[in-house]
Amino acid sequence: MNDLENISFDKLSKIYTKYFTLNYLNSNMSDKLACIALTCYLTNHLRQKGHKLNCYDVLKSVTKDWPEVSRNTFLKSLGAMCEDLMYGCDTFLDFGIPLKEMPKQLKKLLDNYCPF
Repeated sequence: MNDLENISFDKLSKIYTKYFTLNYLNSNMSDKLACIALTCYLTNHLRQKGHKLNCYDVLKSVTKDWPEVSRNTFLKSLGAMCEDLMYGCDTFLDFGIPLKEMPKQLKKLLDNYCPF
């Protein structure tokens, strides 16, 4: 924790932006939050069914056609953020989307990704 106390906000913000930004989703805040919420909801649902997986696994499964570099960078970061947000939670927002439609809607939201 001392490292965090001794780092400037600007430097910390640059680190966060480099590794954990959602800027490249090229969408509004509601869509970004829905992307996170649906990832968490699906992950939790599958874990309750006995699957041993994480948010990154769920994200990779809905973006099979993505380039490997995007899957190994942006999706990995997004998965880590989702895991962090899931910690200690037992209910997750579904944004009114039926479970069967969630993977398709999540893919649609993720397809707004623009890495440049």
